Amino acid sequence: PRSTLERASAASDVYKRQLLALWGCSGTPTLEIQEAEWAKPEERQLVDLSGTLKTANQKDVFFADPPGNILVLNFWATWCAPCLVEMPSMASLYNQLSSDGLTMVALSNEDSEVMQKFLEKKSYPFDVWLDPDSVFVERFQVQQIPTTLVIDSQGRLITRQLGARQWDSPEMIERFQQLLNDLQS
Repeated sequence: PRSTLERASAASDVYKRQLLALWGCSGTPTLEIQEAEWAKPEERQLVDLSGTLKTANQKDVFFADPPGNILVLNFWATWCAPCLVEMPSMASLYNQLSSDGLTMVALSNEDSEVMQKFLEKKSYPFDVWLDPDSVFVERFQVQQIPTTLVIDSQGRLITRQLGARQWDSPEMIERFQQLLNDLQS
């Protein structure tokens, strides 16, 4: 017979697999090619970025209102394989365009200790914040991770992308450069 610890571990694995399937994190992680529409300025809807979030070290942080830059807001988790697959391309996009006005925040509702341990092994050039009460997860009706919102400088939603993306592809870089050029004009 299996010990209580072995049964609990097996139950935990089943639970994680169920969560992975629910959140779109099952199967072999790949980068999606199909993408959602990108709204024209006159079609964009204002989003609510109010509220206090946390850093992994439990410091309060919040978004400027309006953001002032193009904001990439990525909902993810340390245990989500597709999330981890897309992170290097997100870092590359950020490194290429942050000096031009691109802001990026990866947002998770995981425990701060889990995030601190993860970030000790992996670091990213953009901000990684926590949504401990899942306020933003609920507000933006995130039902799958990764989910990424691109928000313009006036706080309006440009696009909502579901699944992993190749954020530093030439097409994506060009799209973001155009958005950033529009900020200058």
